[in-house]
Amino acid sequence: EGLPVGLPQFQPAESPHLKGRRKVNSPRELQELQELVNFKPSHERWRISRDLIGLIRRGGQGEKDESYLDKLRREYGRGQVESSNYGLATIGTHQVVLYAMNWDFFAGSLGVVSGETFQAAADLAISKKVPFISVYVSSGVRQHENFAGLTQMTRMVEAIRNYKERVRLPQVAVLLGNVWGGVSASAVPNADLIVATSGTDFGFAGPNVIEAFEGASVPSGSQSAETNLLDRNIDVVLSDVRGVVEYLDSVLSSTRLPDRQHQLTAQSRPSIRNVSAIDARRAFSFGAVGIHGPAFDDSADAEILHPPVTRPVSEDPSDALVERYQRLMTDANRVDLEFVVRYAFSDATALYNYVQEPDYLRYPAVIAAVARIDGPPFVGVGTQPSYQRIGDTVVKRPANPGPEDFAYMERMLDLGQRLGLPAVFVTDTLGARPTLESERRGQSRAIARSILRGIDYPHPVITVVAGALGSGGGLATTPMADHVIMLENAMAFVAEPRSAASILYKTPNPTPDQIKVTVSTMRSSAADQLELGLIDEVVSEGRTPFETVENLHSAIMKSYVSLAEMNEKKLRQRRAERIRNLRAFDIVPDTTQ
Repeated sequence: EGLPVGLPQFQPAESPHLKGRRKVNSPRELQELQELVNFKPSHERWRISRDLIGLIRRGGQGEKDESYLDKLRREYGRGQVESSNYGLATIGTHQVVLYAMNWDFFAGSLGVVSGETFQAAADLAISKKVPFISVYVSSGVRQHENFAGLTQMTRMVEAIRNYKERVRLPQVAVLLGNVWGGVSASAVPNADLIVATSGTDFGFAGPNVIEAFEGASVPSGSQSAETNLLDRNIDVVLSDVRGVVEYLDSVLSSTRLPDRQHQLTAQSRPSIRNVSAIDARRAFSFGAVGIHGPAFDDSADAEILHPPVTRPVSEDPSDALVERYQRLMTDANRVDLEFVVRYAFSDATALYNYVQEPDYLRYPAVIAAVARIDGPPFVGVGTQPSYQRIGDTVVKRPANPGPEDFAYMERMLDLGQRLGLPAVFVTDTLGARPTLESERRGQSRAIARSILRGIDYPHPVITVVAGALGSGGGLATTPMADHVIMLENAMAFVAEPRSAASILYKTPNPTPDQIKVTVSTMRSSAADQLELGLIDEVVSEGRTPFETVENLHSAIMKSYVSLAEMNEKKLRQRRAERIRNLRAFDIVPDTTQ
């Protein structure tokens, strides 16, 4: 049986994602980052000229009262000049604009000068037409500036919106220490990609505020970057500053548009890498417990395991379908989204981490990557299984996305849309996460929004059902848009067979025979969907997953080359007509009344 899994829930002091978490010295690490990227600060700087608010901190016995200007003068006397600066920097071969907040001045608090600096940084990135990288560390909005400081949240959001509207390059947020309050609820969530170093803490309300309101202490690690990664509030966590710079270089390289668009042909070939001629099964790396990725390379000290070879198929058609369904749930040799972007494309950058547990590779239920084939980048997004070690073998555990996973997918599509990237969706799930918590957090709305987002994407959309497509949660990552492919052993269900049988037979525990009859009569195979006219193509599966991914690559390229010739208007017209005709069954006027 497949078990619903996703990233684990946070458990204080024992969660594997907290293994290896370190302490961050924000000022020192900001200096290291700026040195690594050859940061050249702008000479344009500002400071508060007079105190318009008048907030005073009363001094204790024997102490003077302190005004805002008094505090500013003391900071200036220490050689500090406001809490942020900006300028040009170089990441790899990419010129960027870098905005950076510094904890050494007023604990990185957000005020009018920080807002002015951020606006100037965004304007420079627009004028230079370069990526905009923002490094954040902040205790919140500066109390001394009251509502004026609070409005800088709006100012930062508008600056990002304007940049995104005018520049087709990434806007990346880098969290380099504590990030609380206003910055966490304005600039950070509006970035295309949110990256943090291990040791960062992140949230709107800090632990003291939460404790004061709830009357209970906040568990250690519950607002860490690592925990926020599990909750999909942060996209990628890296071990240190050097890792951040290397990763940003990879992201910028992967998203750089070629001089000539659509230079592919249907004969373009994938880069099938790291394949042993002796053993062409998939290989799974079980390394140290903790957060891993986003690099695809296996760690040197990891244990490499291979899944077993697929068992023979029964001669009885009904039994064969049941066995196929079981293999879709458990066979780790089948291709998934990570395998597709890693091997069917010449270059790829993951936009996610996974958590290594002692016997589990736990992936987010929905992942994304930017991948290239001979020049043009694609955005790849979809459901991703996790993998469990059992003895000396590996089995697949299906993904069950929740509202936060669908929200992540929408954000990755927003990035792809703005950069003008074609999208490849890959689906393998029995359905959305069936929990009361997911329902209360808007599962239905999240699925509906994802369906709309997929069919409304303005660039070519190629959809691949690699394993199971289960229920509306599966449809949410399977846009019925421009070209829909199913692998020959993939299956599509209105509900996974056990659930469907329980509905048909009105029992929570259907018998194996009832499940068998349900599977064999519900017309769920790829061949069935092609015959019904619901999909465009069935791709044959090779003897190995590497042969399968080559076949899939060829199908993706052939369809993309055709779709790339259409402008957006024609693409949308063709898509709308296709969706209007998703009937499968002949429909005739009802003349019985």
